[in-house]
Amino acid sequence: MRKLNQSDHENVMKLLSKKPAENLFTLWGIESYGYEADIQTLWGQFDSSGDLIALLCKFKNKYTPYWETECNIQKFADIINKDTNEKEVNGIERLTKEIEPFITDGYDKHESYYYAKCDPIHDLNHSASVRCLSKEEIPQLISFYQEVPEFKREYNPESFIDQMNNGWSRIFVIEEDNKLISSASTVCETSVAAMVSGVCTLPKKKGKGLASICIEHLMYNLFQENKTLSLFYDNPEAGRIYKRLGFKDIEKWTINFCKERNNQNDN
Repeated sequence: MRKLNQSDHENVMKLLSKKPAENLFTLWGIESYGYEADIQTLWGQFDSSGDLIALLCKFKNKYTPYWETECNIQKFADIINKDTNEKEVNGIERLTKEIEPFITDGYDKHESYYYAKCDPIHDLNHSASVRCLSKEEIPQLISFYQEVPEFKREYNPESFIDQMNNGWSRIFVIEEDNKLISSASTVCETSVAAMVSGVCTLPKKKGKGLASICIEHLMYNLFQENKTLSLFYDNPEAGRIYKRLGFKDIEKWTINFCKERNNQNDN
């Protein structure tokens, strides 16, 4: 096992591109920051033929493992265990469960979400009532979010603008009387995939299928570029809506939190 660099890129893509939805965050990190940025480190395990068979990505304080065939899980766990800071081990539930017994003190707590994806469909409708929001309209988007209870929080306008400038995000909206009433966004957009996020509608406008119209318009635009879409959900009713649009559950995604450890307690 060793750290990966730009010379490994072809091998990395060969492993991860088979399942772009499952590996979206790692693919996004590689496309956005490459192999040498301080914000991100990647390690890989190779078979006897020199093919990459397993990968561990650290982005900020988040570790995401991925493998398809048998590998040395302990080696990845050793890297995670050397980091005594507060951290997360995230990814496909099956893999994070496999590595958990090797993590010092295990996971402190975890969150689990249904994870669904939709490969390109080319016979979708798209509505003239939906348009793409501009960077200049981010203040209106934030004001709209403040009227949706589950989205009411502090937002940094520059974060939205930065994501849009880098091609990581698009925001699709429906208006009524010059006021935003529904939206759906992409985040972590790469050359092959994107995550659907920010799906919401004003409470008084719910029940009219507006969010579905936004999502379908988003799907139409992204599928024109042959990108796979994925999304998280924890509400079965939301899941039924996504499935009607063509999404299928793949595996659960978990976010596992590990407490900061005192170095003196490490052996």
